[in-house]
Amino acid sequence: MCIRDRRTIDIKELIAYSSVSHAAVYLIGAFSNTIQGIEGSIVLGLAHGFVSPGLFICAGGILYDRSSTRLITYYRGMAQIMPIFSILFFILSLGNSGTPLTLNFLGEFMSLYGAFERMPILGILASTSIVLSAAYTIFMYNRIAFGGSYSPYFIENIGDVTKREFTMLLVFVVFTVLFGIYPAPILDGLHYSVSSLIYSIN
Repeated sequence: MCIRDRRTIDIKELIAYSSVSHAAVYLIGAFSNTIQGIEGSIVLGLAHGFVSPGLFICAGGILYDRSSTRLITYYRGMAQIMPIFSILFFILSLGNSGTPLTLNFLGEFMSLYGAFERMPILGILASTSIVLSAAYTIFMYNRIAFGGSYSPYFIENIGDVTKREFTMLLVFVVFTVLFGIYPAPILDGLHYSVSSLIYSIN
C-alpha cells in the first residue's frame, strides 16, 4: 500500500481537511437553535476567514514558491532558516487548533456549548473532531518548522518572509489574537440580532 493511501502528506490538503472540520463545528452551532450556538458559528466562521487564508499563504504563497513542492516530507528545519515565518505560522497554527486567546477558541467553545445545550451526545462527538484537527495541525507544524536539518529543496531561492508576505500574515495574526482577547465588538453586534432571530422563531 502506498504511503499516500494511509495518510496525507500534502500540506494544502491537510489545511483543507482542517477547514472542513471547522465548517462542521460551526454548522452544528448554527443548527443548535441556541443563542450561544448561532453566535459561536458566526464567530468561528469569521475566525476561519482569518486563519485559513493565512495558512494557505504560508503553504502556497511562501513554502511552495520557494520549493515547488507541497509535500510535508521535504519541509523540515524551517525554524533555522525562516524564523519570522515560523513564528507567524506557529500563531496561525495555534489559531487553527482552537487554542485559548484566539478567536477560533471562542467560536468553537460557543458552538460546542450550543450543541451540548441542545444534544449532549452530539456535542461530545463534535468535540472529538476538534481534538483530531488540533493533533494533525500540531503534527504539520512540528514536521515543517523542526524535524531535523532543512531539505536540499531550500538551498536555492531561500530567504525569510518579504515585507509583503510579512504584512499579509501579520494582519491575519493580529485580528485572530486581538479579537480572541477582546471579542466584545463582535459579540455585542451579534447579540441583539441573534436573540431577535431565536425569539421570533420560538
